[in-house]
Amino acid sequence: MTERGFDVQRFGAVARCSLNCPEKMNALSEETGEPMVKAVHELMADETVAVIILRGEGDNFCTGSDLALLGDNMDPADLCDMMKRMNAFLFDLHQGPKIVITEVDGYAVGGGLGLALASDITIATDQAKFCCGFIRISAVPDMGATYFLTERLGMAKAKEVALTGDIIDAPAALAMGLINRVVSRETISEEVMKLATRIAKASPEALALTKRNLNRSRHIDLQTALDLESHMQPLMLLSDDHKAAIKKLFG
Repeated sequence: MTERGFDVQRFGAVARCSLNCPEKMNALSEETGEPMVKAVHELMADETVAVIILRGEGDNFCTGSDLALLGDNMDPADLCDMMKRMNAFLFDLHQGPKIVITEVDGYAVGGGLGLALASDITIATDQAKFCCGFIRISAVPDMGATYFLTERLGMAKAKEVALTGDIIDAPAALAMGLINRVVSRETISEEVMKLATRIAKASPEALALTKRNLNRSRHIDLQTALDLESHMQPLMLLSDDHKAAIKKLFG
């Protein structure tokens, strides 16, 4: 499926989704954002999809909102409506049943940083650069950046990143725990596809419940986490997927 500004390719249970406006560094606009929200919503409801890869064409991931649309050009009603739809989209990415991998090359700035961090796994090239640049334009972080930065870095480091707007290169991002892995620009698409394909071989229900439990674990105590596991595990151990997996292992 291809729409102007956004492209979706299917490889079995993997959906490879690309922001496709490299001449504007894949900035978010009606051309890119609208089809992205629509496509990911459909993929989240597609039972044949297990893993979603989100990436950018060209040499950049996403530089956030198209600055030409901001300032005096912004209509308050349109702004509120757009942010409401984007928030629902980001919630789906982070909390939805599909595993999401972001493939980051070049700049992930502002809202693009939030988008890169909304995933379950973030893999970057050695040329990637991350920046929570909202403070530079007298704005506050959006696209979930306040939540995702704190989740990955802890409060003290998240405040430093957000309040300075400093550019963070890939090695530094890896060292501080902002991303999962750094690979070369030449091999990243292959590496990400290998990982996505490997994950997609697992039971979709097991993937969804594992993601759900891990997301919840940050906000609950140990006893509640144990109770969740004891409730969900019997459902999985009695499932056809589990029985098939055990049979495959032991013949």
